[in-house]
Amino acid sequence: MLKSKAFLVFSAIIFCCLPAWAPLEAQTEKSLTGWAQGPLNSEQLSSSSVGKVFYEIAYELANSPDITAAQVEQAIILLTTTMNLDRSAKYVSPVLIKLACQYSRRDHSELVYSLLTNYVGESTDLEPARIAIRYLLEQLNSREEREKLLKEMLKDLGGKNAVLDSELATSLGLLMAETPDLESAQSYLIQAYNNNKYNKLAFAKLAELAPEQLEPAVYLEHLRLALGENPVGLEAALGFAQYAEQLQLYETAAGAYEYCADLFRFLHPSQPLPASVYLPWSISSYNTQRNQHKCLQIAEQLRQDGRFDLLLEAIAGKVAAKTGNANLARRILQAAEEKAHSYLANRESNHKTRTIDYEQLAWFYCFALPDLNKALDWANKAYSIDPNSPTAAALLAYSLVMNGQTELAKLLTSNYEHNQIADLTLAQIQLAQGQKDSAIQTLKSAITRDPGSLAAERAKEILTQHGGEYIPPVDPGITLAVLKNTFGQVVVPTFISPEKMISAHLNLRGSKFSYSSELGGTVAIRNNSSEPLVVSDDGLFKGYIKIDANISGDLNKKIRNLVSVKIAPGSPVKPGRSIVVPVRLLTGELGRILLTYPQASLDIEFTVYLDPVITADGKLTNRLPGVKPAKVLVKRPGIELTGKFLQNRLSSLTKGRLGQKIKTAKLFTGLLMEQHAMAERELPYKLMSADWMPALLKSALIHNLIRDGWVAKVHTMAGMLSLPLDYELTSAVAENLNDTYWPARMMAIYLLAKRQDSDFGKVLDWTAKYDSSKLVRDMAIALGAPVTDIRGGTRDGKPDIGAYETGP
Repeated sequence: MLKSKAFLVFSAIIFCCLPAWAPLEAQTEKSLTGWAQGPLNSEQLSSSSVGKVFYEIAYELANSPDITAAQVEQAIILLTTTMNLDRSAKYVSPVLIKLACQYSRRDHSELVYSLLTNYVGESTDLEPARIAIRYLLEQLNSREEREKLLKEMLKDLGGKNAVLDSELATSLGLLMAETPDLESAQSYLIQAYNNNKYNKLAFAKLAELAPEQLEPAVYLEHLRLALGENPVGLEAALGFAQYAEQLQLYETAAGAYEYCADLFRFLHPSQPLPASVYLPWSISSYNTQRNQHKCLQIAEQLRQDGRFDLLLEAIAGKVAAKTGNANLARRILQAAEEKAHSYLANRESNHKTRTIDYEQLAWFYCFALPDLNKALDWANKAYSIDPNSPTAAALLAYSLVMNGQTELAKLLTSNYEHNQIADLTLAQIQLAQGQKDSAIQTLKSAITRDPGSLAAERAKEILTQHGGEYIPPVDPGITLAVLKNTFGQVVVPTFISPEKMISAHLNLRGSKFSYSSELGGTVAIRNNSSEPLVVSDDGLFKGYIKIDANISGDLNKKIRNLVSVKIAPGSPVKPGRSIVVPVRLLTGELGRILLTYPQASLDIEFTVYLDPVITADGKLTNRLPGVKPAKVLVKRPGIELTGKFLQNRLSSLTKGRLGQKIKTAKLFTGLLMEQHAMAERELPYKLMSADWMPALLKSALIHNLIRDGWVAKVHTMAGMLSLPLDYELTSAVAENLNDTYWPARMMAIYLLAKRQDSDFGKVLDWTAKYDSSKLVRDMAIALGAPVTDIRGGTRDGKPDIGAYETGP
């Protein structure tokens, strides 16, 4: 700490600039007595800046981790006050909805419904709206009441936001599904899905109630949308690929499986690609016109990794033959045969393992490298080890048919549950017995079980030989046309890592800001992909934003959870566009530090996290791999106090404009708090100080509290919420209990109640009964006044002011 001699030199000059302010003693009794002479007028006032002051106080209360029921009611009144003073204060609604719904013990249904109807719009953040709707429904006791409310909300809110319309219709559809009126339930669910194709709940319930109304193309479209919503969801990607394969859209399926492979490698870089991905990818590619070469690439990659899969090698060999490269096909299949036998010889003598290996070899000699004797030999071995296996029985029956032993094959097929190979075997038995028509139907049935398999390929060959033709039950061309109509010509996206899909930035108004100036910020989350960004619990980004602050310089402090919010944009974010989320940074502990130490020069590094998670080693990071937290550094230079500086600020209190007066009062409050902090402990930075400074600063604040207009008074008192109040300051604040304008009375009673003086309860009681403003009366009750015998604004008595002492 440094006490500057310069201040002693300039002190006389500074005091000459002060008006002749009379000492203020025992003003509270005078104020309350004057007020008791009659109720004050409660005219309609307007001030956006004062409204913002009340909002900021309520915001701090609302975001306090230890908020009490009384503070909830106080915050609700403060926010209502903001809306009363500033009709355009739309920023109030989300906080007010949160407070009324999540914390208050009172039933605020009427208030919440009114807020909701005025809040919802096309670009509304839906998270507060969802909280409000959930709250309103929870206040009702019967299904009929909830149904009525949902219908009213659909009527009042319908058309304002398609996603919210979808959610309301879903809730109503689910409610109707509990009744016999399933037709209405389906109607609401269809409406819900049409309004938002990403609505999984509506789609799932609709599929349960009326699966016949959902064409395969609609199912596939829904699965593709799920992949777009969560492009790093392996389950979503596999679901889309598998259904595309089932519908025989092999080009689409092959692309989707390749997407799955790239995604798996990204998510699990140290793990080998599983067969559940590479085998269907290979078989889908095998059935395409343009991507058959992929089968060879997949097999080669597996070999390079030191792995072996007989089924994959069989597909690779068949592709080589299919594309006219007979020599390559022979080499691949012969090498696979040798590798399989060698592999089998080195395996442990495990019953289950040997059964699977024998079945694979039998399959290989039936469909990949046909050999009558080897097929029968290995099928016999597989069946002898596990005679209960339908697969082993079907392979044995098929190999018997290959060897002309149809009667024994027929006996085997009749004793087991049929699979594709069993159907193919039965069809050949039927042909041998002259049952051509039955055989054709059986062949079609066999193909339908797995149209892309090598067994299905053999069935198609036999079907063609006997004049039959296989027609898919669902036309792949029509299904593909539906997908292209929704997603364009490129139906399957190319996988890109999350850091290329999404990015976040904290935008500030420059890299430096001065004391008492605003530090407004916005978090911009940009969609860098070619797909819409859907912010949802199932999406790539779930909507959680967290901001930490790290203070360095003259003071050092790490502040966790400075901002913690969940957002839900009212519509998907288009490619190349951004979500812009306003964030309040001068809040909580950071706000208090910046206000309390005006002479400290500080560097503040903000870190923005999206869907934050704790890693195994205890570090905080983003949930999405590769997406790094965004950081931005801003500087707050300390105030450099000089005599001329103080002289100018003192002059602005009497001659300056309103904005100058407000800023000066805020600065003087901060300097006074800094003086208090310095008196309690040695501060770790150099600052200018003098013994006369506290008295000077306090006198300036008292001047503002007594002689200025109501707007400046409210701002000044709000800045004093963290300032210890002595006798003189308390008296000056108490003067405003008698102010003509109700916002000043509101702020005064709120500030004085925070002193925790037990005798102030009588003042609260009197205010709750007789103040002309309902908002002030409500605040007095929320601050602790008894609720009994409240009579609106009619005065029938005076407060007992004698018991309330204003001294320290």
